[in-house]
Amino acid sequence: MASVLKGLYGDQLTEEPSKQMNTTKGQYHSHLAWGFITNDFLDKPTPFRTYSTLFQVSERATYYTPNSFYRNDQRQKKALRWLNAMVVDIDVNGDSQPLTLIELIDRIDEAGLPNVSLVVSTPSGGFHVYWFFEEPRRAFPKVTDHYERIQTEVAKALGGDFMAIGAERWFRLPKADNVAYRTENRVSFDELCDWFTINYENNTYQSTFHISKPNSLFEHPAVKKLLQGVSEGKRDNTCYTLALACKAEGYCKDQTIHLLLQWNLKNEPPMSNREIYQKVRSAYKKGSPSGPSSYWLSVLSGIHFSYQKWDPAKERKDRVYSHRDEWEQDVIRTLRRKGGELKGSQKEIAQQIQSYVDPQRTIPLSTLKKVVKRFLYLGLITKEVTGYGRNACTTLRLVTDHNVYLLPSIKRKKRTKINRFNSNTFIDPVAGGLCFMGLSP
Repeated sequence: MASVLKGLYGDQLTEEPSKQMNTTKGQYHSHLAWGFITNDFLDKPTPFRTYSTLFQVSERATYYTPNSFYRNDQRQKKALRWLNAMVVDIDVNGDSQPLTLIELIDRIDEAGLPNVSLVVSTPSGGFHVYWFFEEPRRAFPKVTDHYERIQTEVAKALGGDFMAIGAERWFRLPKADNVAYRTENRVSFDELCDWFTINYENNTYQSTFHISKPNSLFEHPAVKKLLQGVSEGKRDNTCYTLALACKAEGYCKDQTIHLLLQWNLKNEPPMSNREIYQKVRSAYKKGSPSGPSSYWLSVLSGIHFSYQKWDPAKERKDRVYSHRDEWEQDVIRTLRRKGGELKGSQKEIAQQIQSYVDPQRTIPLSTLKKVVKRFLYLGLITKEVTGYGRNACTTLRLVTDHNVYLLPSIKRKKRTKINRFNSNTFIDPVAGGLCFMGLSP
């Protein structure tokens, strides 16, 4: 597959190592570039700047970088020199049936994308899809950001893997046994920019986050301010907080990643895509909070945030403690089952009254005393105590002819005093008042 790699890198690599001319120590060549190749992600990658090194190492390598760098010691986004191709990873690990090459080509046509240059199959049944550029694009920061923006939308249109977004990412090395499709077609970077503009530019970042629900988190001023982007020092906490907000609003993990990748473009400076993925994974992992912290929303935005996501009330079987009105129903139910009478010490009576949903739970003694006091007031039961101290025996009897229905207890409101006349109030028939005790002023 030497022709494929030469078509990708062009004159960025030399055939053989050559003597460095017209440069001094510490300077870098303005056109030649470095690539990286490795057999395993855990191994130290091998840099290459000549085709002889690339072909020699490729026999035992698996992954490489399609885009090239100006340094041989940093495979980082900031060290990129040339963008050679648009590449997306179509991962089908989660699909019940593998994606066929014909179906992939159909997806590309339906998305309105130009014909591909290369398709490399992966052992998992997925594909790495390439669009070779007619002319390599210099990897200026803003160009690289827009490259990744387009890469994200292409992955979204084709059902690609958002975890493989990034101009500096590894992809599977093309070899004779894994190239599934190849053409001589090349595209210009501007052509992909036009595709992005036509299909997705109208879907602005703010409208992507707009939620029509009246009490949405994204309608709060504190969240809106964070969506405008933050500076260095706030990015990590803000990213995690917004990921939890997306989770609380019902977004899936892929949707959240897509939204936060767009939000990241507003940060100064932006985070790496890998950090975005890590924050989203943390927000969606088992045991993580169900929504954002009101404290952090207030601290990060500088705007007081009092909205709280309330969980629906739990069923009694899912709660550790029961409400008093639930125990009241259990007391009535137990009395009826026992023939309308319970007898013994208060502790023994409490042990006989079991929870309706869990027979292993019995009513607390303090709760029983409150329930008995209320039932006596309502006339639902009668109480008889014989003996004293430890020998005391309490008998509770259900009143069968009562007309009282149990309702949930309501807290009594404090009676407010009405301001009105009393026996000490002077009633003066004349506006402005009369002279007191007959004395004139």
